[in-house]
Amino acid sequence: MTMNFLEHFDHPERKQDKEHFSHLIQMAMADGILENAELEMLYQLGSKLGITTAEVDDLLEINKKSAYIPPYELSKRFGQLYDVLKMVYADGKIDDNEMRLATGIALKSGFLEEELPVLLALLINGIRNGDDEDDLFILYKKRRLAR
Repeated sequence: MTMNFLEHFDHPERKQDKEHFSHLIQMAMADGILENAELEMLYQLGSKLGITTAEVDDLLEINKKSAYIPPYELSKRFGQLYDVLKMVYADGKIDDNEMRLATGIALKSGFLEEELPVLLALLINGIRNGDDEDDLFILYKKRRLAR
């Protein structure tokens, strides 16, 4: 994808959203198969992030890796990790490669290695149970403060 001239003027948050979306694409493709459920979820999450269908198509085509700059706010970093794990679980299963990628993204997002087992379990179980992202974030913060 050649960078559109106007993309040079994207707001930093929009750039973060696109980078986050690229991570979601990587998660969806981690097992080597992009299933329909994963593709549908990518388009839904792209829309949620304000990414047009054409941009989603371009990002899917390119799937390039670039330096990730996580958001400053804990709630946004948590929300991005929630999206990543939701993508991982979109096909109803989680393989080792997907978990390695999710763990790497969590670390790049600034979560501490020692909190990852509890954090990832909280998110995966919450997604399996259909729990709300905001409720899971409140639970995460309570567990984090209890340490």
